[in-house]
Amino acid sequence: MGDVMKINAVFEGGGIKGLAYVGVMRFLEKRGFQIHKVGGTSVGSIFAALIAAGYTSYEIEQLINDFNPNIITSMRGGRASRIVSGIKQKGYYSIANFEKYLFSVLKDKKKIYFSDLKFGDQYLLKMIVTDWKKRKQVILPDGLKAYGFDPDSFPISKAIAMSCSIPLFFRPYKIEDHVFFDGGVVNNFPITLFQDDEVPTLGFRLSDSPLLKTKGLFQKYKKKVFKEECDYDLEKFNIIHIDTFGIKATDFSKGLEKRLDLYISGYNSIRKYFYTHFNC
Repeated sequence: MGDVMKINAVFEGGGIKGLAYVGVMRFLEKRGFQIHKVGGTSVGSIFAALIAAGYTSYEIEQLINDFNPNIITSMRGGRASRIVSGIKQKGYYSIANFEKYLFSVLKDKKKIYFSDLKFGDQYLLKMIVTDWKKRKQVILPDGLKAYGFDPDSFPISKAIAMSCSIPLFFRPYKIEDHVFFDGGVVNNFPITLFQDDEVPTLGFRLSDSPLLKTKGLFQKYKKKVFKEECDYDLEKFNIIHIDTFGIKATDFSKGLEKRLDLYISGYNSIRKYFYTHFNC
């Protein structure tokens, strides 16, 4: 292999399990890979945006070490009132504070709007969200035109928040009359985002269950109402599977506690893939 190789990367959603992507990035950096276009769903959209903005694995690791989980799970009132509020608002937590946090993090790299991540007329960053009313996936930023929004001037942090709004956990993300949910509802692993690009794509999957593999009424409703946008042959793609030790997507405390194990798993998974396929 040469000293430098350009690739595209796509990251699956999976909540806190996505911390494993730090190890993936560390390997790619050490091997001299340059990521050209990058995309993902939910937590995959977070890492995709950070990579596109120019964050290294070491910088992201520091962000994680300094991160306060209360930014995500802060709530007001007693337990009973929180439950009632969660039911009424179709989600227990607001993602607003996390969106503000993401805005500040991206601002530090001077990458605030999608226009800051363009190469010619092509966007180097893409992510998936779910349109609740239309029951389908929307690819951001390109899909914003259909809603009357200018993709260039749309904040990246807002798009990430839309892609990360896990149903029932977070409240629906509303913009005017439009309602959006986590992209994992319809396409948790958008491996085809750059399938027409000349640059090869590597896809990264988090094992042990997809982001929204929930039991009960929501799962039944999801299958009945939403059309999954992932009807393609995965055998045609370069996919690295990462062991995430059965950690649940929304178990933030356990995920942060086990973050070093997740980093190592991500690193070893891609290292094994390259050794097996390229003997390097």
